Amino acid sequence: MSDVPLGVFLSGGLDSSAVLSAAAKMLPASRVDTFTIGFTEPTFDESAHARVVAEYIGSRHHEKILALDDAGSMVTSVLSRLDEPLADASLLPTYLLSAFARETVTVALSGDGGDELFAGYDPFRALGPAAHYARLIPSGLHKNIRRLVDLLPRSERNMSLDFKLRRALSGMAHPPAMWNPVWMAPIGPNEMADIFHEPLHIEEVYDEAIAAWNHSDAASAVDRTLEFFTNFYLPDDILMKVDRASMMASLETRAVFLDNDLVDFCRRLPHRFKLRNGQSKYLLKRAFDGEVPTDIVHRKKKGFGIPTAKWLKAIPPLPPLSPIPGVDMSMVGGLWSEHRDGRADHRLALWAWLALQNFDQGAVGHHPLMDVSLQSGVS
Repeated sequence: MSDVPLGVFLSGGLDSSAVLSAAAKMLPASRVDTFTIGFTEPTFDESAHARVVAEYIGSRHHEKILALDDAGSMVTSVLSRLDEPLADASLLPTYLLSAFARETVTVALSGDGGDELFAGYDPFRALGPAAHYARLIPSGLHKNIRRLVDLLPRSERNMSLDFKLRRALSGMAHPPAMWNPVWMAPIGPNEMADIFHEPLHIEEVYDEAIAAWNHSDAASAVDRTLEFFTNFYLPDDILMKVDRASMMASLETRAVFLDNDLVDFCRRLPHRFKLRNGQSKYLLKRAFDGEVPTDIVHRKKKGFGIPTAKWLKAIPPLPPLSPIPGVDMSMVGGLWSEHRDGRADHRLALWAWLALQNFDQGAVGHHPLMDVSLQSGVS
């Protein structure tokens, strides 16, 4: 409900398409504005799918395509305006989408929450194979498998196979209670210890997630993973990111999947209605098949991000890194060098570093991107 101009963030995925379909039943579709940000890098661009949905439902569609340079010039400005560091690179396209939508509307509906309620993320589909792997592969062989996978060519494509394999195997050296936090972390426990020069005990680093897993009443790994994403990832990452990004653009957002009644209903559903035979969002797909184009219903999840790996190679050479107490700057410099040379993919760790460095206005001036941001007129 809104008495001000209303829009919908439309990614071309199932969740936002379902929100648009439902909104169009309450208002004439021609009165609903939809907004999409696309990218010139094909594997990150979903604008064509969003356009299909908008045409199918009949919304007033607005689309903007950004080049890598357009996005990169805003990184420092956006990160420096956060109240605390947030190491999620999708903050940037979320801000760009919010600013774009604010040119037309003052309130936007989003599809946030659909993945957490209906098991939409890749880790849900990884649980079954991971359980078989943990049961069959001894630790010594696991180390050799990781070495072999590390030899695979590194791709800058969105959610490439080599990226997913490396992320999956990073968690398999630990018990199931640690899989999700390790899979989602920007850097592994051993690398954390090297950077901070402290012997870190993984049970302490991930104590909240481990306690939630071990003390859960849920019987299945799927339900415990749903709890992990609902209790940690959704409030501490997704909702925080959208709130910060939209407020920077003076836009109000509404996550309609998080309506109390809908959340209560979804939490009571057995997980077979969410993940069935490797298919995520089973019930949601059944509900909206025919309401939105079938190809959209059965699209693989892509995620909303920027080509971080490519961008981090393209930015100007860094000057001496600004020291942060307790951090081994030579280790951070080594991560930059390995990433630039293509010897490793440190996109998540390096973005986390930029978030840490730039959230403090005092540190911004030491980064070469600041000059680019000032020249672009971003405040």
